[in-house]
Amino acid sequence: MVRKGRKGKGASAASAMNEATLVRVTKALDDFRASDAEVYTFEPDISKEERAGIHEMCRKMGMKSKSSGVGTRRRLSVYKSKRNQGPDMEEGPSHLGFSEESRHVLQDLFTHYPPDDADLNGDASQNSSDKAANIKWKTDSAFCRPAMSKHDITKKVEMFSTKINGSPQLRKIMEDRSKLPISSFKDFITSTLDNHQVVLISGETGCGKTTQVPQYILDHMWGKGESCKIICTQPRRISAISVAERISAERGEAVGDTVGYKIRLESKGGKNSSVMFCTNGVLLRVLIGRGTNTSKTRNPKKSLDDAILGISHIIDEIHERDRFSDFMLTILRDLLPVYPHLRLVLMSATIDAVRFSQYFNGCSVIQVPGFTYPVKTYYLEDVLSILQSEGDNHLSTTTSDKKQSSILTEDFKSSMDDSINLALVNEEFDPLLELISAEQNPEIYNYQHSETGVTPLMVFAAKGQLGDVCMLLSFGVDCSAQDRDGKSALDWAQQEKQQEVYEVIIKHMECSSAKSTEDNELLNKYMATINPEHIDTLLIERLLGKICVDSNEGAILVFLPGWEDINQTREKLRASPFFRDSSRCLVLSLHSMIPSSEQKKVFKHPPAGVRKIILSTNIAETAVTIDDVVFVIDSGRMKEKSYDPYNNVSTLHASWVSKANARQREGRAGRCQAGICYHLYSRFRAASLPNYQIPEIKRMPIEELCLQVKLLDSNCRIADFLKKTLDPPIPESVRNAITVLQDLGALTQDEQLTELGEKLGSLPVHPSTTKMLLFAILMNCLDPALTLACAADYRDPFFLPMAPDERKSATAGKVELASLYGGFSDQLAVVAAFDCWRRAKDRGQESQFCTKYFISSSIMQMLSNMRKQLQSELYQRGFVPADTSACSLNSNDPGIMRAVLMAGAYPMVGRLLPPRRNAKKTVVETASGGKVRLHPHSCNFNLSFDKSSGNPLLIYDEVTRGDGGMYIKKCSVVGSCPLLLLASEMVVAPPDDDSDEEEDSSEDEAGKSTLVQHRKEKIMSSPDNTVSVVVDRWLRFDASALDVAQIYCLRERLASSILFKVKHPQDVLPPALGASMYAIACILSYDGLPDMCPSNDLLQNSVEARRFSLGKRGYIPPGGYLRSFADRPHHAPYSQNSSNHSGGASAYTQPSRAPDGRFDQSQRSFRNSGPGSSKPRSFKRQRNTAQ
Repeated sequence: MVRKGRKGKGASAASAMNEATLVRVTKALDDFRASDAEVYTFEPDISKEERAGIHEMCRKMGMKSKSSGVGTRRRLSVYKSKRNQGPDMEEGPSHLGFSEESRHVLQDLFTHYPPDDADLNGDASQNSSDKAANIKWKTDSAFCRPAMSKHDITKKVEMFSTKINGSPQLRKIMEDRSKLPISSFKDFITSTLDNHQVVLISGETGCGKTTQVPQYILDHMWGKGESCKIICTQPRRISAISVAERISAERGEAVGDTVGYKIRLESKGGKNSSVMFCTNGVLLRVLIGRGTNTSKTRNPKKSLDDAILGISHIIDEIHERDRFSDFMLTILRDLLPVYPHLRLVLMSATIDAVRFSQYFNGCSVIQVPGFTYPVKTYYLEDVLSILQSEGDNHLSTTTSDKKQSSILTEDFKSSMDDSINLALVNEEFDPLLELISAEQNPEIYNYQHSETGVTPLMVFAAKGQLGDVCMLLSFGVDCSAQDRDGKSALDWAQQEKQQEVYEVIIKHMECSSAKSTEDNELLNKYMATINPEHIDTLLIERLLGKICVDSNEGAILVFLPGWEDINQTREKLRASPFFRDSSRCLVLSLHSMIPSSEQKKVFKHPPAGVRKIILSTNIAETAVTIDDVVFVIDSGRMKEKSYDPYNNVSTLHASWVSKANARQREGRAGRCQAGICYHLYSRFRAASLPNYQIPEIKRMPIEELCLQVKLLDSNCRIADFLKKTLDPPIPESVRNAITVLQDLGALTQDEQLTELGEKLGSLPVHPSTTKMLLFAILMNCLDPALTLACAADYRDPFFLPMAPDERKSATAGKVELASLYGGFSDQLAVVAAFDCWRRAKDRGQESQFCTKYFISSSIMQMLSNMRKQLQSELYQRGFVPADTSACSLNSNDPGIMRAVLMAGAYPMVGRLLPPRRNAKKTVVETASGGKVRLHPHSCNFNLSFDKSSGNPLLIYDEVTRGDGGMYIKKCSVVGSCPLLLLASEMVVAPPDDDSDEEEDSSEDEAGKSTLVQHRKEKIMSSPDNTVSVVVDRWLRFDASALDVAQIYCLRERLASSILFKVKHPQDVLPPALGASMYAIACILSYDGLPDMCPSNDLLQNSVEARRFSLGKRGYIPPGGYLRSFADRPHHAPYSQNSSNHSGGASAYTQPSRAPDGRFDQSQRSFRNSGPGSSKPRSFKRQRNTAQ
């Protein structure tokens, strides 16, 4: 079984640690990262190998580590923040200049509309800090209680009874409902709700809580002759729809009658429905919308009356712990004392019931057992032993184990339950000790309470009974046993702060793990030859083969972390003659990015004699149920996206699952019959897993939540409100989010909500996406902005084909699509794909197009629906007219489109650098100075550029730190012109600073002011002077003083236009602003593309486009088939109000102007803040992109 030399090239220093040390170090680093501390120092007794492993782990976690001292004083310290390193200043400045066409446009604009005091003094930036006005919100009737009299309710009840009596099918459904585990709790649930505002139902998977509890409450309320409005939240759209349909079917009705749903894109039912299902986001927006308190004279309670008084019950499925769910629970907890009629039901299969009960002031908890068949569990040491005994049928021993009858009678079990309760509640330990000591039988000292799952060891550990704990450990008690909440004895000791007991159990487990039994010898040898961070595909292949040999039927579900692991395992199985034989095995994959047609295959039963093997991510834990699975192989790993607030990057690592995840995976094997679960990690590792996954609010950016706090109550400080959540976010995350909102102009420097902020929070997208939409409306480029907004909020429409040659074709197809709009852009590839899909669908060629370019038609349809809904939201708020065609007249202009991209992604801007020594690929330098590679799935992965033309800029969605290092997956090459118009900060300085003119820190303020004024006059004294523009304190451009002055003015007018649009969304821009927006559109059209992209004229000529592509890596000109779906050729830009601008800027009345159309900028503010920013200030490097 054990293979030599497997560590080889992929070996890591961390893998040299033994498992106990690795677990302990990982926990210490995780705890440190989640804390407020800036430094953590390890104990001095770590070995050289352990020290090397810790250094490696810190690098992967984005932390800095350093060893210092000598001998016994040598210490290893870990630090969080790696920021403030700054970018590489060796790169020279890029030249900035306008084309001849742009110069004509600018001269025309400033001839007729020269800059006024507002342009010169930055009034737009100051006005952006105006506080939000009093906004009146419209009540959503779907959340209003039905107006039903007692007579109406009686008729409803009688109709339901008549339906049941007259329908054999409904009678069968009622019979099946009565057999569900939760049915015996019906009266207890309703009576508890009559007397308590909050009830927590902890029900195992399959108990029936989701479909039955709403009906129990409905029937109970109708039985009392009262109407009700029961709002049920679900974590996913599909769940909200499917559960509403299921309950409607159980009641013999069509969905939308008594039971309806309201999700982002559609709804069925409304005011007359008594039960409404919705997603967390929909209910949260209702609570926020009703809770807006942006005026000191406004009564927040009164604004809530219409929404809350209409709701009688809220049933919240909280097991996924997404950030919106946690945020909503905090709001509801504050509302309950104000609205005593409101009832809140919390339901989950995996939550920590004790913590949630404490959060809601000790609310009632109802434990409901599930309905699953028994599942036999094996761990890694068992698997290795099974595989070593190749001739033995390991499943036959499982059968014989089941036949062994328990020595425990029902009376004895009842006595054990009572004794455990007495010890746990009253600390009366003697009855329990007598039962254990009477016969030292494993079945007794490992006994688990019939309702709670608590064992004697857990009781003694929780109560600090060290002697009794040691006695049970000497008996060989099972330390890995878990109660119904997933807690082991170790967890009980930690929870109750029994440190001495905790250390004794830990040492016992480490010693047990190190015992030289046959199984543990196998485990130790195996662990010494593999990298525990990698998936052992050979082990999985051998285990699959063993299962197939030892059993005749039953599907096998394999849980793997991500796509790469699924693909590697699939290729490994394909290389085996046994698994390649389609008459024996059917190997399928289940991943969110594969086509839906492939996903559906996993639910179909295979032909007789064919074994179905499903390779899946954690999507199969709760989101789907495959009813013929008997065997589960759990790798114990999952890909988890997180956020590192100290380095301001996203992270995507394969991490260990929680105990709750492991239980869910085990349960997948017991849905149809008794099953078996093989955990590919040791019992020691299983006992050390965290109880639950880290809540999303602690591991994701929270800009949206912070803005929602201010919409809920503008007088509340964001950090104060978020401290009230069940698991408050890291303070650094809150600070980062607030800075992002301030850079967007949503908050002032003193954290007050602005009018712009109110609008940015009014749409169901990220605030930066809303600002992108406002900019796109001003540029008449709305259509692609809608696609970008929806794709960022949903998912990429490109799927991942299985075959290697198809993967190459998929990548080439994506690059070709991007070339329709200039190429070198992942985001514009999505826009082009949607535009072409829409036309292909109109021509009846949708299937052919999607197949050729590996596009999911279902995702495209979803994006289409989301676009319509988002467009409707813009219309309802007055930003666009009913007919939006005029808002998209520039939607095919590549230069303007890239500026729209910049508006949505800023400040995620990077600079391309040529390959370094011994490297083949370009890298991206970020504002923090980091060097990041491009992901192989990006259109720009093979990008090359001519260094003589400068370093191209690009925008990206996020930097991700994965197992292989830092990378960018979605990015677009952009020109410098959009950046200069939209950047947060621009500073002008001479190209070569004279060090003698640097301000001395000891000078008084008057002296500094005089020096600064002198420098400004020197810089701007002549329009033809060459000056250096530094954007966001790291990107340098050389330009003439006149060009820079004109850019300053355009930036101020852009800021003024955005603010005007916010305050007066339905009004036409004033003439000067309208003309300026037209001028900006023209400049972006002429000069918005980077040098490496083909010009607009060249894009329309297929022959020239092919010639342009020769020798250019990362660009594939569109072929004839793709061009047949392309839109009409690009024309000159259209103005934001085309009826007023039909003659361009020159059509306006000519005002007085300075000679030659130039204007004096000597008094211009030295630093200029970006559009919508609350005031000139230092730029903070924060993520500001659609999530």
